Amino acid sequence: MRKYTKWSNALKAFVEYINKDVSDDFFYGVNSETRRHKTARDINLRLRFKVMQRDNFKCCTCGASPAKDPSVELRIDHIIPWPKGGETEIDNLQTLCSKCNLGKSDLA
Repeated sequence: MRKYTKWSNALKAFVEYINKDVSDDFFYGVNSETRRHKTARDINLRLRFKVMQRDNFKCCTCGASPAKDPSVELRIDHIIPWPKGGETEIDNLQTLCSKCNLGKSDLA
């Protein structure tokens, strides 16, 4: 706790504290870019298909494909995670199998 030599300085500090923007404390440690996105988090079907088509319907990490192994499930993944500021754009999306996607989490 800070000590103030004059009560007016303490009062001034208190008023500054009270008038401080609440969002500064609420979003402490989260930069403003991760709070604002140009795109929605959900990936629509058209974009999903375009990403899978670009990646030849194979996992970008291990190369697994449902054409070779019917048990393989493909997922569309944000390369830069959405909570960390990544957008839902074709350049930030990749095809991963469910195992690789689970292993990746949001480590980027």
